[in-house]
Amino acid sequence: DDADTRQVDASFDAYDLPYDVIWLDIEHTDGKKYFTWDLKKFPDPEKLQRDIASRGRKVVTIVDPHIKRDDGYSIHKEA
Repeated sequence: DDADTRQVDASFDAYDLPYDVIWLDIEHTDGKKYFTWDLKKFPDPEKLQRDIASRGRKVVTIVDPHIKRDDGYSIHKEA
């Protein structure tokens, strides 16, 4: 979640460990639907990305080559 991601980021600084990218697995999504965010876990994903970018780092979200079959998911409906 947002707090955990920020804690990991801060821990790299606390231990003076360099890194360029923090990866988020599928748990960042809304119901495992790619190209979405779980806004309960990540209430402001754009701010999270800006904050991490302010230190020269990037946030990368995992995207596997499949789309969840869900009629309520716009990406699936458009496919």
